[in-house]
Amino acid sequence: MFDALSRFKQHHNAVYTELDGEVTLFQSDTCDYLVLNNTGSVIWRALGSRPTFDELCMQLQQEYEVTPEECTASTQAWLEVALQKKVVVLIPNG
Repeated sequence: MFDALSRFKQHHNAVYTELDGEVTLFQSDTCDYLVLNNTGSVIWRALGSRPTFDELCMQLQQEYEVTPEECTASTQAWLEVALQKKVVVLIPNG
């Protein structure tokens, strides 16, 4: 699906706001409403800079005490759901 150099961004139809430090999303195409936990909120904010998967994992490892393996697995799982819910977009290479 994606690799270490894949880049991601917030979907343009995902409207969001912050409530008590956590991000709340509404995807207008699918009418999905999501409330992100602290980690998901950190990932969402990081997507503003269109990071690669590796850059995102490095940022999360600096923020949290987590092994590289745990971070990779958890971040991959989060992104797969976010892609499925159409709140995140995989940026094509090139």
